[in-house]
Amino acid sequence: MMLSKLPTRWTLLLALLSGLLAFWAWAGAYTLAPGHIGWVMSGLDTQSQYLAWQFFRLGSWWQWPLGANPAYGSDAPGTIVLSDSIPLMALALKPLSSWLNQNFQYFGLWAVACFLLQGWFGCKLMQRLTHDPVAQLAGTVFFLTASIFLFRVYMHPALAAQWLLLAGFCLVLGKEFRARVWLSLLSIAILVHVYLFIMLAALWAADLMQRRWRRECGLLQLLMHAAIAVTLVTMLMWMVGYFVPASTLAMTIRTRLDLWFPFWTGYSLVGEWSWFMPSSNLDMLAFDGFGYFGLGFLLLLPIALVSSMVNRWRGSIKVAGDSSIPVSSWFVLAGVCLLLFIYALGNHVYFAQQQLFAYPLPDWLDRVYSIFRGAARMMWPMWYFLLIGALFMLIRGLGARHARWVLCLCVVMQLGDLSRAAVNIRHATTAAQGMSGMGSPLWNELAAGHRHVVYLQPANVPAGMLSYVKSYRRVANYAATHGLTINIAYLAREDTPRLALASSARVDLLMQGQAERSTFYVVADGSLWAKLVCIRDSKQWYGVVDGLRLVVPDPSPTLRAIPRVPCANLDG
Repeated sequence: MMLSKLPTRWTLLLALLSGLLAFWAWAGAYTLAPGHIGWVMSGLDTQSQYLAWQFFRLGSWWQWPLGANPAYGSDAPGTIVLSDSIPLMALALKPLSSWLNQNFQYFGLWAVACFLLQGWFGCKLMQRLTHDPVAQLAGTVFFLTASIFLFRVYMHPALAAQWLLLAGFCLVLGKEFRARVWLSLLSIAILVHVYLFIMLAALWAADLMQRRWRRECGLLQLLMHAAIAVTLVTMLMWMVGYFVPASTLAMTIRTRLDLWFPFWTGYSLVGEWSWFMPSSNLDMLAFDGFGYFGLGFLLLLPIALVSSMVNRWRGSIKVAGDSSIPVSSWFVLAGVCLLLFIYALGNHVYFAQQQLFAYPLPDWLDRVYSIFRGAARMMWPMWYFLLIGALFMLIRGLGARHARWVLCLCVVMQLGDLSRAAVNIRHATTAAQGMSGMGSPLWNELAAGHRHVVYLQPANVPAGMLSYVKSYRRVANYAATHGLTINIAYLAREDTPRLALASSARVDLLMQGQAERSTFYVVADGSLWAKLVCIRDSKQWYGVVDGLRLVVPDPSPTLRAIPRVPCANLDG
């Protein structure tokens, strides 16, 4: 095969091309268009992440922390970190905000970058396992089709930067300690998402341990490096807004990892991911533990295991390319990945939605769990470790010449199996529509005369669910595009007591016919609306514009000319 004689640099270029093709196949190049926000605003989490960016870009650059975002949720201000809006991109693009389109999204650009880097580092990993370019490229496809990666690209783009984990694996399996590269990766990770940082930091710790174990680095050298890394990361966290009161709040809801995850082909939130495997449906609390292997990976695992056992028994095959990886590297990787996997499982262990057993946690560990709502994500390093291990065993067991054919067969099965998810995602992003339904000219008039909009949601809808309320998305998008601030936001941490106190005080004022300065109100709470419109002698205007109930304290002549909603009309 001509590919078998490709030089290393050409193999890496083909890996980049594979990443580009994977991006195009997964949802289409149109998602790159900065002005195309339909697919962003139709997503589950991307809409709130985009809205947070829209508010952030209009704020002052000279603020501390630099990631503060007080306009988005003024009742309990957060930061760009708490909205998961990829602080690295938001901070880099904010100085250019005046030159960017009003509806500017960078999530498509981020997605294609993640695909390219996923392919690049996947290929770099394969080059540590074998010198055969065909096997390298075939193995790269498995990293590009990892469900834990693909699932996040258009649901939670920040968490699609799993190339950071692949780069970490490359460093641990590398021949020498790369201190500067580690510092760069850790810095990027903390500016992308804290979950990825923690997983990468675990791999970094594994590298420190193995270098000391084999006496490749002195203890003082490693301690100095660790001190520099901790100082650098702490400064970056302070700068972008990790150290705000809301970030330390405990989370009462935690997702869980179900041991059935390799065979879990999807459910209502993630869609169906397999044409061939039987459908399986897990509940909402398990979605963070989604990690379907794919038919090709499921086939690869037993073949790799059997071939490795036969090879060990016969002792007849030696493979160039893997002999330089010390056994200690595999041991430390297995150890840290296993620890993260155990953490992901938690103290309630499930298999196919049935609890197998549970055990109590000490208070200090329970507090650690309460920091991270999506603890099930911590299984990602183990997912990739199993893939890398399977590829390693297959190549070692069969030799590169025979392994390449098995890998190509498994790749075809993997692509065919997961094409169902690609079809579903492409359909969803293609059918996505932008924000609409606020066409009345009164909105421009309200924006010109006010600086703040208050959204009063129903009592049974907490701030943590606002992202799924269509009327809130409309109002928040309107406020962002017109330079207004909004009282409440969808963030990773919700200061419930503070929000409740602010809401109660505001409702009391409105019931007394009073209101805040330069503020108008959108009342989504039907029972509250019924009370407000019946307040006697109130000078406030109560009306409905484009299906949204409004309370305007100082109505303009245009609004005064429109009859306010009478008390008898309780439905608005």
